[in-house]
Amino acid sequence: MSALLLSTAYLPPVAYLQKIKNNRPFFIEKHEHYQKQSYRNRCTVLTANGVLPLSVPITQTHQKQVVSTVRISYSEKWQQKHWRAITSAYRNTPYFMYYEDAIQPFYQRKYDFLLDYNTEWLQVLLRLFKIDTPILFTENYEKDALDVDFRNILHPKNIDYHSPCKPYAQLFSERFGFQENLSCIDLLFNQGNHAASFL
Repeated sequence: MSALLLSTAYLPPVAYLQKIKNNRPFFIEKHEHYQKQSYRNRCTVLTANGVLPLSVPITQTHQKQVVSTVRISYSEKWQQKHWRAITSAYRNTPYFMYYEDAIQPFYQRKYDFLLDYNTEWLQVLLRLFKIDTPILFTENYEKDALDVDFRNILHPKNIDYHSPCKPYAQLFSERFGFQENLSCIDLLFNQGNHAASFL
């Protein structure tokens, strides 16, 4: 089996979990330089008004800061804002109530480091998607990468990359059509126990 290399990600897109499911084992790159405007601290959800980006604010970073040292900022009430956006977008989906208790604590507890926050999120998501594989971390920066390197391919600005995920029923799809590669919670809330079969 190929070893997959990924960046850390906040509520990662569907394609991220799809890669993990189909290319196990996988490694999270913890020695790379933090990249702004990437999935490392942002995700997208589908609301009644269309696709909405949500970003975890971070403290001031310096150029070439290692991602494992990036701290989350709480100077604004982003947890309250994100939880409000998620509940507004998904409370009417078929499975939101089944997963609400597993997800809400991430918007109540404070985490110091972005990597720790994302890693705990990923552990929960893998369990909910029934993907039984450990989260491994690189021991140093993988300059030449492993067998399958998606650190920068899975990026919000990479408009050429299309997720091979099968289309699934989404709330608001009658208004906006199917929106691919949203945060994996979109797939989870809409498809529940069947979510993994779409990966």
